[in-house]
Amino acid sequence: MTKDYQDFQHLDNEENGRHQLRRGTPPTPSLLHRLCSGSRLLLLSVGLSLLLLVVACVIASQNSQLRGDLLALRQNFSNFTASTEDQVKVLSTQGGSVGRKMKLLESQLEKQQQDLSEDHSSLLQHVKQLVSDLRSLSCQMAALHGNGSERTCCPINWVEYEGSCYWFSSSGRSWIEADKYCQLENAHLVVVTSWGEQNFVQRHMGPINAWIGLTDQNGPWRWVDGTDYETSFKNWRPEQPDDWYGHGLGGGEDCAHITSDGRWNDDVCRRPYRWVCETELDKTS
Repeated sequence: MTKDYQDFQHLDNEENGRHQLRRGTPPTPSLLHRLCSGSRLLLLSVGLSLLLLVVACVIASQNSQLRGDLLALRQNFSNFTASTEDQVKVLSTQGGSVGRKMKLLESQLEKQQQDLSEDHSSLLQHVKQLVSDLRSLSCQMAALHGNGSERTCCPINWVEYEGSCYWFSSSGRSWIEADKYCQLENAHLVVVTSWGEQNFVQRHMGPINAWIGLTDQNGPWRWVDGTDYETSFKNWRPEQPDDWYGHGLGGGEDCAHITSDGRWNDDVCRRPYRWVCETELDKTS
């Protein structure tokens, strides 16, 4: 019993000691508590404010400098763009001017080449005609010296082809007047009897209307030299001859002519067209 009491008392003493330890020396204040206390807190707030102000000033200064740099960059870019556009316009204008000059030079060169070609062709034609005239003159002189009664060469300004001589007019007359002119030259209006002769006459006359020796004034169509019309060469245009009366000149169409495309057409004999005379070689003068 005494021992149990002593144990109880001992436990009670230990419990009292624990309560005394709990109520003993108060704990030391923390670092945050000391910083936040009194004037220290005020000084810390002022320091933080100054730091924030300095940071804000630095940022504002840098922002202002960046804005200035950006404006300068924009201005430089704008100036560069304007300068580039001006240079492009100048180059474009110069390029267009050069292109126009090149086209003008090309056009002038082509025209000069064309003129030279035409002059060359004309010169060759004149040379050929001169040679032909000299040959004719020599032939006629020989015929005069020999008192020949046969025509063995073409007169001057006439063109020889396949044993005949041809003369091409440069003015216009009616069919009847053209036929009379050829008769005075001891010839007749041309009688076209083949494609070769057709091409020869067309090549020398060019794309114009020219009377030929074919007419139906006194009945059916006939050639002036007596060549049979029905069995001979023909080169009429489609639906020709038509003896058309709608021209308003009176009467029908009784005389044939070569048109600009080489084919034949019947027309009013009074129209003033060019003509071609033909005479055969070895014909009694």
